[in-house]
Amino acid sequence: MVSPTGEVRRVADAVLRRIIDGAYPAGLRLPAEAALAEQLACGRSTVREALRYLAGLGLVRSRRGSGAMVLDFRREGTPALLPTYLRTGKFDAPPARIAREMLRLRALMATEAVRLAALYATPETLQQARTHLSDAPALENDPAAHALNELELYRALVMASGMWPATWMVNAFWAPLGEVNRMFAPAMGPVNPDFQSTMTRLLDLIAQRDQRGAVQLAGRWFETVDARLVQVIELVLGSKADQTEPESTD
Repeated sequence: MVSPTGEVRRVADAVLRRIIDGAYPAGLRLPAEAALAEQLACGRSTVREALRYLAGLGLVRSRRGSGAMVLDFRREGTPALLPTYLRTGKFDAPPARIAREMLRLRALMATEAVRLAALYATPETLQQARTHLSDAPALENDPAAHALNELELYRALVMASGMWPATWMVNAFWAPLGEVNRMFAPAMGPVNPDFQSTMTRLLDLIAQRDQRGAVQLAGRWFETVDARLVQVIELVLGSKADQTEPESTD
């Protein structure tokens, strides 16, 4: 799902914040489009587009003639909700825990991509992953682009395996993860200098069908890079959470 921009994004984020805050609890029927448009200082068409986007995230359900009803975002949300949820700064857990578990889930998916490729990929189907790797050096001065290219490399590994159900599942996560990467990129710092050599070795192990060696190398890589990234993500999420705190009246 493509995230909205401009006024639609502003309105969608405003409604989402109210849902996460509990101002719009699950089961509530939202105000009519005209009322929301007045509250949020926008046009009805903007409200309509924002609600359509939120419905795609599993946050509201719209029915003709009865308006939009708020759903339980914790139970009904989809992976596409992740970037918008992180932007709100309203979290049910400490930022450090969220950062740690997000990275762990990303590492699990990427390591599974490595395992599948080592089992089923061929030299021909691995070519797209090698292309992403060859593109990486030119992106070293742009951490956001480099991180997105790395994500595409892992997705290419799943595709190389020919396990299409796995590819479809990965697709549901990759676009939101890409947007999250862009969110954190300004704080990421320089690209790890061992990236190119590590990924070259990883693809060689996959090509040799050395599943154990490839998975172990991927595990060591994520353990190394995530030790730094968890601090970066915690700082960014912590700053967003701080921005949502009410100002002191002392």
